[in-house]
Amino acid sequence: MKRTPVYILLCLLLFAGSAFATKRKVLFIGNSYMYTNDLPGVLQQLAASMGDTLEYDQNTVGGQTLEGHSTDNTTISKIFSQPWDIVVLQEQSQRPAFPPAQVASDTYPFAHKLDSMVKANNACSETFFFMTWGYQNGDASNCNFYPVICTYAGMQQRLRESYMQMAQDNNASVFPVGVAWKKVRDSFPAINLYNPDQSHPSLEGTYLAACVYYASIYHKSPLNSTYTAGLNAATTQNLQRIGGNTVLDSMEQWQQHGNYPLARFTQQQQGSTVNFTNQSLRATTWLWSFGDNATSMLQNPTHTYASNGTFEVALNANNGCVSESYKTTITTGSTSVAELNKDKNIIVSSYNHYLRVSNPQQQKATLVLFNAAGQIAGRYEINASTHSWPLSTAVGIYYYRVIGNDGTPLAAGSLVN
Repeated sequence: MKRTPVYILLCLLLFAGSAFATKRKVLFIGNSYMYTNDLPGVLQQLAASMGDTLEYDQNTVGGQTLEGHSTDNTTISKIFSQPWDIVVLQEQSQRPAFPPAQVASDTYPFAHKLDSMVKANNACSETFFFMTWGYQNGDASNCNFYPVICTYAGMQQRLRESYMQMAQDNNASVFPVGVAWKKVRDSFPAINLYNPDQSHPSLEGTYLAACVYYASIYHKSPLNSTYTAGLNAATTQNLQRIGGNTVLDSMEQWQQHGNYPLARFTQQQQGSTVNFTNQSLRATTWLWSFGDNATSMLQNPTHTYASNGTFEVALNANNGCVSESYKTTITTGSTSVAELNKDKNIIVSSYNHYLRVSNPQQQKATLVLFNAAGQIAGRYEINASTHSWPLSTAVGIYYYRVIGNDGTPLAAGSLVN
C-alpha cells in the first residue's frame, strides 16, 4: 500500500521519545532573586521528582552585580572549585534594563570576565544567563532617568534584549524566565508572581523559574511533576506548562549561541525496517542502541529488526564535552495508527475551535499538537475523564500524538480547527 504523507507524519509523531535521567552539576552566581525561596533547592527537588539529579553550589548575595562578582573571592573560588557542567550568571535586577550604552559599559564587560573564568576553569562548562523579569509596575526609581522602563513591559523588553546580547557575545545560553513570566502575567493574571515589594519572586515566581531552568537543563517538560512546593495543583500545572513550553517550543532561540548538546531524532518505519533521522544539535559523535543488541555510530542509520516485538531505541549525542541521551519505543509487526487507536481508550476531537479529549480510564498523559509542517502548536496535560481547551491556532489541519507518562504511545491522529 502506498504510504501517504499524512500516514508518514503520523508515524513520526506516534513514536516521539523522551530524554534519559540526567545528572548535572550547576553553580549559581547571582543575588536575592536566586536565594529568595531557595531557587536552587526548588529546582533540585523538581528535578528529583522527574528522575533527574542536580548537584549545586551557589554564591548569591543580596544586591550583588556581575561587576561585584567578578572580583569577589568567594565567587572566583567557587568557579574554580570543580569542573561544572553549567554556571548560571545573573546581573542585579535593574542594570540590564538601563540604556544600551550604559549596559555596554556597566554589565557586558563583567559578564564576559566571569564567562572567561568559567571557560578557563573548564572549557566544557556551559554559561547560562538568567534572564530575569521586569518589576511589577516598572522601575519607578529610574523612570525619570530612562522613561523606557517606567512600565513593566518596557523594563521586561530591555532585560530580554540585554540578556540575549550577553548570550550572543559569550557563546552562551539563556534561561528565558522573563519570557515565561510575561506569559503567566498575560494568561493567568490571578497568579501573583511577585513578593509585596513588587520585585522579588513570590513562591509562585520561584517555582516558575525552576520550571524554566529544568526544561533548559534537562530538555524535558516539567509537566506532571509531583513536586508542588506547597502550591495548589491548578497553579503548579499552569506554571509547569508555561515554563516548559517557553523553553521547549523555542529551544534554539535560547540555546543557539552556546555549546550545550541536544539529542533528538525522528524515524520512518516500513515493516521491520526503520530509517532514523538524527536531529541532534551541537553534537559531533553519535551512538545508537536499537534495543536488540545492535548499535551504530552513523549519524542517520537504517536498521532492520530480525523479529517482531517492542524495542527501546536510544541515541547518545556527544560534543566532546557533554553528552545527552534520547530514547523512544518502536514496535514491529503491528505498528500502525489504526492499531494504536483500536481500543479507543483516549479519543481526541475538535469542535467549534475547541480541542476535546475523552479519557474514560483517566490515564495520565500529554497530548502534543503539531501543524502541517511538523512544528509543535501546543501541549496539553491529560489526567481527567474529559478535557476541553480553546484552540487559539490558525484554521487548518493539525496532527496530534498522546504519550503516557511512562512513555507509551496511546493515540495519534489528525483534526481540523
